[in-house]
Amino acid sequence: MSETLTRTICIKLDVGGNEAALAETQQQFNAAATWIATVCWEERITNTNTAHHRVYGETRARFGLGAQLSVCARAKAMEAIKATKTQESERKARWRKEHARRRDKGKKALPPPEPATCPQFGPRSSIRYDARTYRLLALDRVSLNTLRGRIACRLLPGKWQHDMLVDPTWEIGGAELVWRRGVYSLHVAQTRSAPAHASPEDGAAIGIDLGLVHIATDSSGEHFTGAPVRKARSRYVARRAALQRVGTKAAKRRLKQMSGRERRYMKDINHRIAKSLVHKAVVSRKALALEDLTGIRDATMVRREHRYERHCWAFFQLRLFLAYKAAWAGVEVRLVDPAYTSQTCSRCGYCAASNRQSQSSFLCQQCGFCCHADYNAAVNISLVARQAANGSSGTSLATSPRASAGGS
Repeated sequence: MSETLTRTICIKLDVGGNEAALAETQQQFNAAATWIATVCWEERITNTNTAHHRVYGETRARFGLGAQLSVCARAKAMEAIKATKTQESERKARWRKEHARRRDKGKKALPPPEPATCPQFGPRSSIRYDARTYRLLALDRVSLNTLRGRIACRLLPGKWQHDMLVDPTWEIGGAELVWRRGVYSLHVAQTRSAPAHASPEDGAAIGIDLGLVHIATDSSGEHFTGAPVRKARSRYVARRAALQRVGTKAAKRRLKQMSGRERRYMKDINHRIAKSLVHKAVVSRKALALEDLTGIRDATMVRREHRYERHCWAFFQLRLFLAYKAAWAGVEVRLVDPAYTSQTCSRCGYCAASNRQSQSSFLCQQCGFCCHADYNAAVNISLVARQAANGSSGTSLATSPRASAGGS
């Protein structure tokens, strides 16, 4: 877990008559970041200092940026390159693993992943500011560096954002100037030291099983149903398809108005679920344990009619929300291997594919234990996490099928 907590405050900005200066700076800043990324990508430069000496002078001459804005553009480009390279290496590692598994089972090989491409930035992408290029002033004003010199804009924070800004326990860091649909906003980053998480002495953890029918099920038996989400998403998909078929200007205007609603709806749902689970962990003084589902979309196949639902499954977003909310609350988060957790009996440990009767039904073929399949998996995840925390040298029943059991 990170020793530093980070949060971002999004505040609307009243730019007054400075919109032209900001638009010009935004265009040149992102053009510079794109050029820097292209140069470093083609010359295979990954070291920040090497990149600085290679592009700094030319960036200032080509794009007219000041010294510190040039540094910020280089930092943005290098972070994008490193993130792209990391994602590419992760995709290749998952492909190699799945390729070996399919080869051993005599299945058709998966094609290798497409090579990553150099990151690009649009003319309306964000501008990165650091402590030298922006300053928060009195009376909710902010000073921003532009190509036309310093300009002062007015912040429009709500009560919640204002309370976060003046909180003395958080240290104000850099900021991003974001333009979206004609409205500027300043995303101010804050940091502080993370509280020490109290690990349970017995290694106890609340297991969380993730899914589509139930977004999350914990080892206490609580289900966070996904029925409203599936209904809402079906409505959004049908509405978008109908408007795209019409294809008129009014339909396209309506599609633009609808843009992002489904994403924001799912984000709110995941926030609520994460908040509830972290609160439960704090009250019970337990850690949180959930499945590491990295690469699950590449490892499993679904029918065409279920493809959209699978690819819109926001399990990783929920994992991120759980991680940062748990860090704020001092709760430990553990990731476990999901293999066989849905096929293993949480009571006797017998593992077989036939134990999973259906999506919701689990019936152990050995001891006759019957319960909801997601709850059984959540209990297994809790047991695996507890064994790992206690340093168990034995193999977990939930991750190793018996000799008489079926495969995954």
